[in-house]
Amino acid sequence: MNIVQESHGQVLLIAPSGRLDSETAGELELVLHDAQSAGRRHFVIDMAAVSYVSSAGLRVLLALAKRVDGGVGSVRLCAMNASVKQVFDIAGFTAMFALFPSRKVALDRHPHMLDTSAALMDAAAALLGAGGKSETSSVDPAHAAAAAELLGVAPNDADAQKRSTVIGTAVSAPPAPEAGQPNSWKRLFGKS
Repeated sequence: MNIVQESHGQVLLIAPSGRLDSETAGELELVLHDAQSAGRRHFVIDMAAVSYVSSAGLRVLLALAKRVDGGVGSVRLCAMNASVKQVFDIAGFTAMFALFPSRKVALDRHPHMLDTSAALMDAAAALLGAGGKSETSSVDPAHAAAAAELLGVAPNDADAQKRSTVIGTAVSAPPAPEAGQPNSWKRLFGKS
C-alpha cells in the first residue's frame, strides 16, 4: 500500500492507494498514529485510490474518528468509489463520518485550513502595525483576510486604524523639564 501525505494548513491529507484490508490496514494505522503523535488533529482521508475496504480498514478509520471526537480534531473522508461506499453503507459507517465527493470539496472551507506560515505571521504583524515591512509594501489580500480572521478583526485599514495595539519595544518618555526650563520638551521634539 502506498500512502501519500500532504499538509494543508493544520489539516493533514492522507491518500492511501490499493486495498485497505487486514494485510495493509496496519500501515495506515501506523501513519495515522505517527501523525497524531506529531500533533496532527485534523485529517482528510482521500479514498479515491482505495479499491477495497475490509472490516480491518473500517476499524482503523473508526479508531481515528474516536480519538479525535469531542472537538479534539476532525476526520473527513472523500472520493469513495461506489464499491467502497457500499461497504460503508452496509457497515453503518456512512453516518459516522463526514463524507465528501472530492478532495477539493473536503478541503475547501475546512475550519482548520488556516495558513500558519511565516507569510501569515507577517500579514498579522502588518495588520497590527508591528510588521518589519515598510508602510508602502502591500500585504497579500488572501493572507490579510486569513490573518484578520485568525485575529478576529476586520481586514480593512479604516478599522485597523481605530485600534490601539502596541507591539514591540518600549519607547522611553523624554525627561521631565527641570525647573526654569519650561520649554525643554519643545527642543527635544523640534518644536519652537
